Amino acid sequence: AQKFIEHACNCQGGSCSCTDASCGCPVYVGFHFYAYDCQPESFGGYTALDSRLKAVAAIMEKYPFVKGAIVNEVGMLNCAPESLNPICVPNSGKYPASATSDHSCPSNDQLPNGMASFIDKIFDYVINAKTSDGREVVKGFSWFNQDQDGGTYNLRLFNDDGSINKAGEAYMAACARWRR
Repeated sequence: AQKFIEHACNCQGGSCSCTDASCGCPVYVGFHFYAYDCQPESFGGYTALDSRLKAVAAIMEKYPFVKGAIVNEVGMLNCAPESLNPICVPNSGKYPASATSDHSCPSNDQLPNGMASFIDKIFDYVINAKTSDGREVVKGFSWFNQDQDGGTYNLRLFNDDGSINKAGEAYMAACARWRR
């Protein structure tokens, strides 16, 4: 993202001739984030998110016109990680969605409250991501909110009857903590 910004914003020596969208310069860094197989610690999901947020913070510090990150698709993939299988084959991991009645992450040692635990923890990273001068890194965050679409678990925040499920409750509580 930094190299793209430097090219699009005509940056040389830390100075840019273009610093807004009117001349084609992006002011946000967008990315998707997914962890794998209901094991965000074992397979480095949390570490990957933290690394990406720190990289955006570094870009914001080098180029203050960059306003932050828009994490526009977040969830959990229902497959073994790319390090074990380069193609996400649904239900290929230790915790297949097909093995649970709601097709979501079961409670396990890394997610004691299933998907709700994952949501709580990733929002900790979102809320705590700041530049060295205190600017918040994350400006937008969107949960994928689909049921087994694109190799995911059931990421919906509502039950079939429209009631809010445990993941939805965790998402609302996390958003309230973030207070965006």
